[in-house]
Amino acid sequence: MSNVGFLVVDKPAGITSHDVVATVRAITGIRKVGHTGTLDPFATGVLPVAIGRCTRLIQFLDEHCKVYEATISLGASTDTGDPTGEVTGEASVPPLDLEAVRAVLDGFVGTRMQRPPAYSAVKVRGKRLYKYAREGNPVQAEPRPVRIDAVELTSLEEKALQVRITCGRGTYARVLAEEIAVELGTIGHLSALRRAGSGPFTIDRSIDFRALSQLVAGRDDWEASLRPQRGMERVPWAPRDQVWASLEPWLCSPAEVLGHLPIVNLSAPQLDLLRRKGAPPPSPADVELGGYFVAVEDGALVAVLRRETEGTKVARMFAVG
Repeated sequence: MSNVGFLVVDKPAGITSHDVVATVRAITGIRKVGHTGTLDPFATGVLPVAIGRCTRLIQFLDEHCKVYEATISLGASTDTGDPTGEVTGEASVPPLDLEAVRAVLDGFVGTRMQRPPAYSAVKVRGKRLYKYAREGNPVQAEPRPVRIDAVELTSLEEKALQVRITCGRGTYARVLAEEIAVELGTIGHLSALRRAGSGPFTIDRSIDFRALSQLVAGRDDWEASLRPQRGMERVPWAPRDQVWASLEPWLCSPAEVLGHLPIVNLSAPQLDLLRRKGAPPPSPADVELGGYFVAVEDGALVAVLRRETEGTKVARMFAVG
């Protein structure tokens, strides 16, 4: 096994995305590990983790399409827009008609302006918004365009609704939840969030922490096995070679996750030129100037290439041997 790939982790609630990265580093022994997009600690679901040389490919991923399963609680707002915040307001909830709710949700589809929430990592004057908010001096960022492809109602209760959101990167589900509540004639907040998809990474390809703990320690109580508290007795782990062999079926290959890019299958002479002299093949005709494409050998990624005015340039060599 090459000790590289993308591992789609089903993040549990209560830990940070960085905690997930630290856990993958620990169980694999690989220092180069990074996630491709943060999930809030209260949120669960798809967190793609790049391992080894795959960290060098994160910039070329297409994760512009996100899918979330969200619960919107009505009648109360919080300062963070999610369940971790303090309640800042309460209001009555009018009777909710199924078709009227669906009409409201349909009204959010399309490109719209959205202001990042006060508790977010967006920077204003070189400082992240959540730092201003924690200091008691919240600052507003300028609204920015976001893309909403669909907001589907999956469940409706007296004071809550569950929706499936398909949207573009950079959309804040917390803000969307608050806006939906206002359109329904009340106030609200995002009370639960699960990411079901991020570009090529989907929940059906993910491994949760219970399964990960079983692979590593032979038991599924992951809090004790993978993230023991200080002073707790450490649970024995399987040898790393065994862990890697168990993880292999869960890994997404580099060529697979870059499947949105045009592909050139290298001939033996082209592969030799690329490896020995760094001479890339010409780009496919449908690649625009400045666009990327990939070179593969027998389905394995060799390089990410870029079409430029003076010809093809190597953007990132991946496999050189």
